[in-house]
Amino acid sequence: MTSALSTLRWSESFDQIDRAIVARHRLNGDHSAHDHDFMEMAVVLGGEAIHRCSDGETPIHKGSAVLLRPGSWHAYLRCQDLDVLNFCFPVSMARDEWRHLLDERVRAMLRSREGLQLTRVSDRTAEALDVLERVARNTSGDLGLVIWALDQFAATVPERTSLHPAVERAVREFEEQPSRPWTADVLAQAVGLDKAYLSRLFKAQVGVGPMAYLAILRAERAASLLRNSEMNCGEVGYAVGYADANLFSRRFRARFGVSPSAYRNRARG
Repeated sequence: MTSALSTLRWSESFDQIDRAIVARHRLNGDHSAHDHDFMEMAVVLGGEAIHRCSDGETPIHKGSAVLLRPGSWHAYLRCQDLDVLNFCFPVSMARDEWRHLLDERVRAMLRSREGLQLTRVSDRTAEALDVLERVARNTSGDLGLVIWALDQFAATVPERTSLHPAVERAVREFEEQPSRPWTADVLAQAVGLDKAYLSRLFKAQVGVGPMAYLAILRAERAASLLRNSEMNCGEVGYAVGYADANLFSRRFRARFGVSPSAYRNRARG
């Protein structure tokens, strides 16, 4: 299945890249494997299918719900009138614009590096989403629906195991000071742990190494600034920790598939 894998990119998939997207689809037959460079939550409102991912195949029906982080693939097989409601958004929105709107359980779920989570919401929740999706909404209404749906999803999954205190502090240091000239040595000194041990522990608990996590965080913070500030691209790069504009552009393109200027033009087009 993964040999035919395609990647859906936010900048290419949606005309409005400065807002969350709520979209409903009715599917029949097989739908090929794909991953995304954005977050996607899908809730089944009716019908049935087989959900395939790296963990195997699972029958899905009303109330089945899946949350996928960027880079995680899935496919729908043998769909029979599968009525699925998708919520799509860049991780950077949840980290920055939405951080004061989400409770800690949802924030922890979104911080987790677990690639895919499959669960089931109640029939009552699925029915409420069915009704709410049909109501005409503006951008604020879409955001409210996404946040409510995330809250319902988070309530069905086990609470994330607490991070090791040193890893938690490292994440907090990165999030509070992404522009600091971090190195593995500087981070180890800041959290009071051996560099090699911290790297192994961080990767085991977060899913990627500390410097890779920082690169992701900087790109996501830059995306938020490109959407919401008047700083030029060089200033945005500097604000998130890149004095070299070319390095910033390469790191941003690696995360989002387009240059910072192209991302901004699309956001404001």
